[in-house]
Amino acid sequence: MQYSPNPKGCQRAVLNYARDSIVPFYTATTPHSYIGWGKTTHLGFGIPLMIGTKLAHPDKFCLNMMGDGAFGMSGLDIETSARAGIPITTVLLNNGGMATYPGGFPVARERYGVSNMQGNYAQIAEGLGAVGIIVKKAGEMRPALQEAQRLNADGKTVLIDVHTSMESKQSRF
Repeated sequence: MQYSPNPKGCQRAVLNYARDSIVPFYTATTPHSYIGWGKTTHLGFGIPLMIGTKLAHPDKFCLNMMGDGAFGMSGLDIETSARAGIPITTVLLNNGGMATYPGGFPVARERYGVSNMQGNYAQIAEGLGAVGIIVKKAGEMRPALQEAQRLNADGKTVLIDVHTSMESKQSRF
């Protein structure tokens, strides 16, 4: 995976949702082990959803997947998880852009960069009382998830900031 702070394609509509990039490849091996938000909740609902899931199942490893745009909507709820001692893990796809619907606000996108995102989300998580882990290469992902599981077992909330690129094509599993 490569990280680009100002990825190509931000001037045109691209669909690059964490849901489309990860979910087609996720296999739920245990009944009721996957909670998908679909189009029924607000952007960034994953963190509060995982907090509730962890409260209901404190013995489970609760993993949230989201993009940097979604984090912008409710990322500060990482602080709630850390402060309340409800340890969850969030994998954040940090691709430097917010997905938009085709044709959505092209002038604002071009003139003001409204689809461009920037941030060190691992550092933000640290500032909110959680543990931040940065992943820049695909091979770093497994150890990061293993470390997150260990830290969650110790009562710590974790955010894994995965530096990736903005892609205009998604898998159509």
